[in-house]
Amino acid sequence: MAESPAPKDSPSGKDHASDTTPFRFLDLPLELRNAVYAHLLVQEAPIVCSRVWFTTAARHLRRLAKEKAVDCCGRNFGCAHWDARLRPRTGILRASRQVGDEALDVLYGRNTFDVALESRSVFLRFFTAVGEDNLRRVRRLKLGASTHYYSYYIAGPGEKQWQFFRPAVADRGAWTALLEGLVELEFVMLVPIWGHHRCWPVWVEQLETVLSFVGEHVDAGTDVTVDDNYSMFLCEAVDRCFPKPFRRVKTQQGDSYYYKTRFDPENITGPVASDEG
Repeated sequence: MAESPAPKDSPSGKDHASDTTPFRFLDLPLELRNAVYAHLLVQEAPIVCSRVWFTTAARHLRRLAKEKAVDCCGRNFGCAHWDARLRPRTGILRASRQVGDEALDVLYGRNTFDVALESRSVFLRFFTAVGEDNLRRVRRLKLGASTHYYSYYIAGPGEKQWQFFRPAVADRGAWTALLEGLVELEFVMLVPIWGHHRCWPVWVEQLETVLSFVGEHVDAGTDVTVDDNYSMFLCEAVDRCFPKPFRRVKTQQGDSYYYKTRFDPENITGPVASDEG
């Protein structure tokens, strides 16, 4: 017996056929597309650019245990859920040129990037991996200046001094691209408090090769905050290098480093060197 045609409102009717039409993502308004990009790519915490995300290595498992991270699936942090928390889901960048460009604006424009200056190889890898085009997209940056105790060596007479920080002029193009569009810049400076303060000028002098370039090229409209602990020699270097407005603040990173040796008064919010004259 011949089958009767399906009614129009049945699952096999024309209405159902129209439901299977491919949905064009680019037909959405840009505002909604940006919301999708943000859901995939924006991280709540700053992206630590020197961190290694191979979580199953023994040293990283020890770090996760020290941080009291929750092993959600009981698989020693080897599950896809944990991996998804650590990495932005960047596959959408390869969807098309237009989608990639729009998503890159969100990835670099809405995340905060935490860059450590003490590791020259990691710092240069950040510049080369991101590239100048994407550096121009960065809007929120956190810079950290510190030196591990095993690298803190002050040369004696006739000895060659170890380079603590790479001068910014050596990477002028990348630094200029990074600084020109910043909305927020946080600079945390962790002076080597375990070393004798008489050696600090050598460390500060090298840091000034970065500070002076940043202070000169950062935009006047950028919200610049500095945590220098009101440390000997360092606060005066900051005042010399930042002619544009900035605010002195206390940060969680600075508090955890300086412990009970914080020197900055509660009311310090701006330049202080001139106050001592």
